[in-house]
Amino acid sequence: MIDDAPAHISGAELALRLGVDRERVEQLAIGGALESDADGLFDPGDVHRVRLLLAFEAAGVPLAALVDASRAGAISLTYYDELHAPPGLLSDRSYGEFAASLEGGSEMVRRLFAAFGLAEPDPEMHLTLTDEQLIAMMVGNAGETGQPDLAFRAVRMFGEAARRAADGALGIYGEAAARSDEELRGLPIDDLFERRLRPWARFARMSGTLAAWLMDRHMSRAIDDYSVTETELVLERSGFVPARLEVTPAVVFVDLTGFTRMTEERGDDVAAEVAMRLGEVALETVARHGGRIVKLLGDGVLVRFEDAQTAADGALDLLVALPHAALPTAHAGLAAGPLIVRDGDVFGRTVNLAARIADVTPDGRLYAPEGVGADLDHDRFYVTPAGHSTLQGMGSVAIVDVVRANVRS
Repeated sequence: MIDDAPAHISGAELALRLGVDRERVEQLAIGGALESDADGLFDPGDVHRVRLLLAFEAAGVPLAALVDASRAGAISLTYYDELHAPPGLLSDRSYGEFAASLEGGSEMVRRLFAAFGLAEPDPEMHLTLTDEQLIAMMVGNAGETGQPDLAFRAVRMFGEAARRAADGALGIYGEAAARSDEELRGLPIDDLFERRLRPWARFARMSGTLAAWLMDRHMSRAIDDYSVTETELVLERSGFVPARLEVTPAVVFVDLTGFTRMTEERGDDVAAEVAMRLGEVALETVARHGGRIVKLLGDGVLVRFEDAQTAADGALDLLVALPHAALPTAHAGLAAGPLIVRDGDVFGRTVNLAARIADVTPDGRLYAPEGVGADLDHDRFYVTPAGHSTLQGMGSVAIVDVVRANVRS
């Protein structure tokens, strides 16, 4: 990848990068929002600063107010670029020319940006050489697969995950600001940046590298899992190894008790913090039993397990772990059976059954269908009838209460 950053850029190049008129950059400089050197050149970080100023302008904040606040020392744009990666070398063609040069043309690039979850650049803008290289490679690879719709679906998953990760990381920054005894929100003045925010700036700059590293490691794990599973099936069908007994997967819905009331009494900020902490505790707890979090639901979590035994273990551990982590207590529903897996999510009657059972489960308990309870290892689990419940869309279902064999209450 081409990633060299220019030492200085001209006003014309600054305008090209942002898709604005050269006169607009000059207006910002004349107004005092930007400063050029003796040769009329700008700092590459001004790309980020101008983008921010344009965002303020679009939000209805007068440029003059920003300049006055900056001169008064209330805010500073000086360090804003340190929160972002430095802009790379600029392409000598417009985005519109670049898009038209690719196989599949502008339509393929448009679909790619939709999958990214990002706004497509204006045709007059100039991308960096690194951006062009990556986009061209992604468009080319999607076409070579012969199934670009599936390729773009995969890209969409990455884009959505990146968006959630970025928003979540920024939420942690907001929590750090709220915990501080000094005002850290908005654009920091120089003293606050040096003493409090520079470490956060370094953290923000590292996030892209960290995301790439994590993606590489998790992708390697996923590829290994897929390869082992599919190869084992081939060996079984060819008679090279005996077939394993089929194990039915299981899912668990764990819902916090009283979450709605807590939100009403303590506010959305507390609820959001509880939801984030729930995800952390759930991930740590169920991983010990081979469970994988499918999705967080604000007041609950859906977890997939290899079988009902590990699902019961993981769910019971999580019910204990939540109050120990100073979180609200919870109740859980378990079901086992066929799953429809798509784009990392799971669907089907088994999932719906677990959700409906969770709805009728009392606080602190784990309920499951009678058939699942009968298949559990009774040396490890104590199963007692909990009656029949009429579940939405399911009819009347016989349900059992599941606890560990050495914990009967």
